[in-house]
Amino acid sequence: MVKKGLNYVIRGGTLVDAIGVRRADILVEDGLIRASEREVKPPKGYQEIDARGLVVSPGFVDLHTHLREPGNEGSETMFTGSLAGISGGYTALVAMPNTTPTIDSPEAVRYVQQIAKDAPLDIYFAGAITKGRLGESLTEMSKMADLGVKLFTDDGSGVQDVQLMRRALEFAKGIGVTLAQHCEDLRLTNGGSINEGAISSILGVAGIPNAAEDVMVARDLELVRLVGARLHFLHISTAHSAEMVKAAKAEGLPVTAEVTPHHLVLSDSKLMGFNPVFKVNPPLRSDTDRLGLWRAFQGGVFDAVATDHAPHHKELKDTTIDQAAFGLIGLQASFGAVLGELHRQLDLPQEDGSFSSGLSDEQLVHLVSFFTWKPARIAQIDDIHGCQLVAGKPANITIFDPTARWRLAEADLLSKSQNSPYFDTDLVGKILYTIVNGELKLKEGELCL
Repeated sequence: MVKKGLNYVIRGGTLVDAIGVRRADILVEDGLIRASEREVKPPKGYQEIDARGLVVSPGFVDLHTHLREPGNEGSETMFTGSLAGISGGYTALVAMPNTTPTIDSPEAVRYVQQIAKDAPLDIYFAGAITKGRLGESLTEMSKMADLGVKLFTDDGSGVQDVQLMRRALEFAKGIGVTLAQHCEDLRLTNGGSINEGAISSILGVAGIPNAAEDVMVARDLELVRLVGARLHFLHISTAHSAEMVKAAKAEGLPVTAEVTPHHLVLSDSKLMGFNPVFKVNPPLRSDTDRLGLWRAFQGGVFDAVATDHAPHHKELKDTTIDQAAFGLIGLQASFGAVLGELHRQLDLPQEDGSFSSGLSDEQLVHLVSFFTWKPARIAQIDDIHGCQLVAGKPANITIFDPTARWRLAEADLLSKSQNSPYFDTDLVGKILYTIVNGELKLKEGELCL
């Protein structure tokens, strides 16, 4: 462990934020950015971070994290999930409510917020739309909103009852919060485990058709058109759903959508080895869908890359595909997976396998936006996270090497769980520093708490 400093200057980095790309120094003092100029002269005794050749961005924000606390601390806790997040460049996480018990009441919100006070990064909580996530009756969203909850979801099982979903949207509109939908028609899922297609047929495993997602996306877009409430679509996995979101945005509907790194990088062919680590919900789709998601990603259809970090104790994954739990972890490697795939899509690897920075300023801003100010805006925390790197803003900052090529090893994992899909993936873009509210939490890739 290395000792953190509270006052320091970040020297010579390439700043990337909503303003654009520029070369500047940043002076951090007492939790705030005090100066952001071409050359900053700090007082004596300030720690210096040499960021020459590195990218300095707002801290990453994950809209979709499962921290398992309370109820499943054997798989993850707020503390261990935070460590993984810091290592991956995140300064803020939005924790999903499908815990045990569910975060579905003001009392539950207060309880988890109290635990989160000791976390080494900022944790915000989504509340459930329905009590117990059972899809039968609405929660007291207004009382939870009074405690700071801005996002509500039954993630893990979308709201199946269309009339209930309409009422939820109407209520959410009235109190100024956003609903986030896990789009899955359970009648079409019908107990499936992986994507329905050629791979499921070869393996003889029950499949989940694209239509299970597409039908609910279409349904909820009609509800948004009817009600006019904000709706965020979680972990879009099919090209057709992405096209529907694109059309809805062109129409002016108040919708946003996220895509996960694993749906951008991996396809259902990974399941040919019967490895249940690749079992996730929604499932890894065909390569045709994956490439369709990439086109949507590069075309600005999505608003965030969200990890859907879903840790599971080894015994829940180390079984047959049909019995294994859905979910994989991604906080530490998600940025590297996406940047690595972007390099491959743009054909940037050199003949010797090394990587140049390769990305234009426009491409770099586009990439960073999905991890920073765009998700922060959806979570309504953009006054603290995802901020422009200018004087007066909170010092939530991530610094990474955009050319570093690396591999994730099991020994590197900081999560309590091991179900990562990225062990055999070439990752690009190494997180070297993470600064949370002015405190250095990661230095040269090493935790410093």
